[in-house]
Amino acid sequence: MAQPSLLPDELVQELMAVGQVDILVGIPTLNNAATIAAVVKAVHRAFARYFPRDRTVLINSDGGSEDGTRAIVRDLSMDEADTLLMRHSLRTVHRISAPYHGVPGKGSALRQIFAAADLLQARAVVVLDPEVTSVAPEWIQALVTPVRNQGFDFVAPIYARHPLDGPLVSQLVRPLVRAAYGLQIAEPQAAEFGCSGRFAADCLEQAVWETSLAQYGIDLWLTGHAMAGGYRCCQAPLGPRAVAPGTNRPGLAETFGQVVGSLFALLEAQEAAWIPRAGSEPLPALGPAPPPPGESPPIDGERLLQSFGANLRDLRSVLDAILAPDTETALEEASRARPDRLRFPDELWVATVYQFLAAHHEGVMRREHITQALLPLYLARAGSFVLQHAAADAASIEADLEALALQFERAKPYLVQRWTRTTPR
Repeated sequence: MAQPSLLPDELVQELMAVGQVDILVGIPTLNNAATIAAVVKAVHRAFARYFPRDRTVLINSDGGSEDGTRAIVRDLSMDEADTLLMRHSLRTVHRISAPYHGVPGKGSALRQIFAAADLLQARAVVVLDPEVTSVAPEWIQALVTPVRNQGFDFVAPIYARHPLDGPLVSQLVRPLVRAAYGLQIAEPQAAEFGCSGRFAADCLEQAVWETSLAQYGIDLWLTGHAMAGGYRCCQAPLGPRAVAPGTNRPGLAETFGQVVGSLFALLEAQEAAWIPRAGSEPLPALGPAPPPPGESPPIDGERLLQSFGANLRDLRSVLDAILAPDTETALEEASRARPDRLRFPDELWVATVYQFLAAHHEGVMRREHITQALLPLYLARAGSFVLQHAAADAASIEADLEALALQFERAKPYLVQRWTRTTPR
């Protein structure tokens, strides 16, 4: 059972009035007044349309919004059609908004949501991103059903997107997670997911919540914990994912540092789980197939490559401490080519990533400096890949991304050898 101190007294009283539930949907917020109403409506429509016999609750865990987000959640009125739909529900639909306490960030909000789920003995838990404008009632159904009906503990989403979209995921996060944990998961860093009450309760017992992983990489940690802990995992196609324009999100350098730093820290924390694994197997995808990918995103490959050579020269002393000499030489040779002719082969990119990860583990310098030094090399790889595939169809791009993932798997023994011979500083 969750520690009482994790939940304010006022929230405990509200939860006790709700009583035991079957499904809990949690929405962490911070100044999301522009988008939260649509997300809340989608949740209530899902409750009424797909789960009319279940005991349900929506919990908004708020980080101190100053734009009226909590008031919108509390006071939102459903339109006439939704009200009519909800009248057919056989259960009362509950909605609670409460501030969270602790370290600022999504981790503290999720901790409160999980504590509430534990107190209410929820069978299924869904977490949604309040900034996503494409949330539909079918998303909640897709994330709940494998937990409630088929006994899965963790449900990751599959979004319908072009294979050139999200290069940080496709070029680094996804293939590295796949090679490490031996499971093929499309979105290792998803902000939307479903899980069992058992999984949520176990997460509460872990020591992650006061760490930087909870503040900057909780989505990655949850995925890693599910895969490392032997939980039954699956995926659910949700369709396209659209974020509200003008959303106040970190810039590229900050995002890259947070994502890669969190991923490297996750592998450090869970080394006993991933080091023995070899190869990979697909996670089951339950539900209808996602729609075909949309148009290619407007990514300027040449712009990503234009400072590659200069960045290598500026980083020489740093790279000397991180990369093997032959890797550094191959990067320098690649950088001399014109942007439209530059090639950053899979083997070179994987060797680069693994050597950076090993250097991070070895502590050859401050770890944030290591992740910062990888950014210009990532931009070069992403730019090269985009230019190579500018005229390719989606199937061809997917095939080459699969080849990259297989190279991460083939080269894993090198990473393990480097990793296990070194004691972190």
